[in-house]
Amino acid sequence: MILKAMTNHPGGDYGKSLRQRSWAALAILAIGLVGLGCYVWLVPGSGLSDHAQGFYLGGACGLSAGGLGLLLRSQWMLRHPEKWRKARIRETDERNQRITAQAAQLAGLGVFFLQALAAFVLVAVDRRLVTVLLCSMAVYVLLFLGTQLGLSRKL
Repeated sequence: MILKAMTNHPGGDYGKSLRQRSWAALAILAIGLVGLGCYVWLVPGSGLSDHAQGFYLGGACGLSAGGLGLLLRSQWMLRHPEKWRKARIRETDERNQRITAQAAQLAGLGVFFLQALAAFVLVAVDRRLVTVLLCSMAVYVLLFLGTQLGLSRKL
């Protein structure tokens, strides 16, 4: 959904949007394949726990499958321009765009508050985990402020 919003060109060429999605899908697929490479060549002799090894494998497979699925869908859409009209209408519908933007806002806000709650719980467990959560929250705030500044100048 977010990738569609980022590559959507209102009033523009839908084929260009699909080509941009194909490039994004290739990047996601490449990240997944690098993760699989790490799992095959780096993880076996590393002494990582089974949980960490499973994380490597699951994350890499998930990214690879997601990137491949997005790439196949984008390429299929590029080869069937008669399907563009319906997909473009669905993506450019103002109501759907507003719902997606509001959902992203609420999800971001929810994650931020859940991180704050988790920080209070984890302070008794491990200070390093709290530091990671607080740094993540600080990055979120900085990204928000930077994006807000950039959009205010652009719009």
